[in-house]
Amino acid sequence: MANDDNEDEAYQNPESSSDPTETGHCGSSTNNPNKDLIDAPASGDDSSSNKIPIHHIHKWNWLHIFYLSTFSIFGITIRAFMGRFFGGDCDADATVPINDWLTPISRHVCVTTSGRTDQYGGALFIDLPANMFGSLIMGFVTGHSTDWPVLAVLKHDHPLQNEDGLHLGLKTALCGTITTFSSWNAQMVLMMDGTGTVLGSQVIAALFGYVLGLQVSISCFRAGRTLAAWFHLKNNPHIFDSVRFIAEDHTSVRMAETTQLKGTHLWNARILPSILASALFILFVLGDFYWGIEYYRQLWISCLFGPFGAIIRWKLSTFNGKMNQWIPIGTFISNFVASAISAFISAIVISSTLNTSFWTLHSLKAISLGFAGCLSTVSSMVKEVVEITDKNPHFDKRHLCIHMGQ
Repeated sequence: MANDDNEDEAYQNPESSSDPTETGHCGSSTNNPNKDLIDAPASGDDSSSNKIPIHHIHKWNWLHIFYLSTFSIFGITIRAFMGRFFGGDCDADATVPINDWLTPISRHVCVTTSGRTDQYGGALFIDLPANMFGSLIMGFVTGHSTDWPVLAVLKHDHPLQNEDGLHLGLKTALCGTITTFSSWNAQMVLMMDGTGTVLGSQVIAALFGYVLGLQVSISCFRAGRTLAAWFHLKNNPHIFDSVRFIAEDHTSVRMAETTQLKGTHLWNARILPSILASALFILFVLGDFYWGIEYYRQLWISCLFGPFGAIIRWKLSTFNGKMNQWIPIGTFISNFVASAISAFISAIVISSTLNTSFWTLHSLKAISLGFAGCLSTVSSMVKEVVEITDKNPHFDKRHLCIHMGQ
């Protein structure tokens, strides 16, 4: 059940029925008293090999909301500072220059570009490094099989392997908010249109940006799965013996899921993340009002809006696979709506006059960075692309066209 809170478990995974580990498991579950916890019975549109019923996965739970909210703040922070470090601080048209601890370093990197300045190379969009990093982590916590423990750096019987809320926070909130489809798409549209840019229309660069962004993210996701396999080979070598792992591990681990986290594990899983998230928020507020760095106003407002985007995306993921098993409609809706919001805000910011208050501009940018950035995701999208096309290559072109059509 450690993997059951992943947002993408809710749609029918065509890979599941042909997974060797699933075959071995089904073959050994005839007299298994916990079979109803492992293979949910097929009924209607949900006739897949999901581990538990969908309504159990996506029921409202305060612990799930806590993890989604907390880890979305981490994701926003990582994405914002990675964007600045790899190229955001090199934009010559910055309305208000940012002078903080990162500026002396980031001014000498300049790998990516926003597409608005006289710097060429807009295909390497601002959020490309963040999308790569988030996809890598998603691959690492996903692994090659849903039967694998989520945390490859820990033993399979570690108490944190049973903390479903933590797994949800890592996959849906952290990976989903580090990566963003909305700002990526907004930058490509801006480059193709050419409004408010120094170089004018950059159609070829934007098209390359779409292809490059998708392929690099997929490669990073696959690299993350490979990295997880290496760690599991060291920490949990028995999982590669599927028959023994399923026979011995499913019963013991799933029976232990009812136990409560205590002591150090409770501190690591729940208390420490809440302290870190609160500390980040306070630092952003201090950066705005005490140190007078207006950029941090955008960050602390983003931290207020971001959790709502992550929670809405999590709930929308229940629609994945409802129409067709190769269309994750929930992820599509999330990315489509977030892209529309981000593009609308970008148009307002570009056309705004000098008389527009900083509060208004930073609030709009915060909605784009926080709410729209967390509502959209690249890591879940590439996970769906890889998992669906690995076992169903004929879905590949259709699935990619659906996502890129956003």
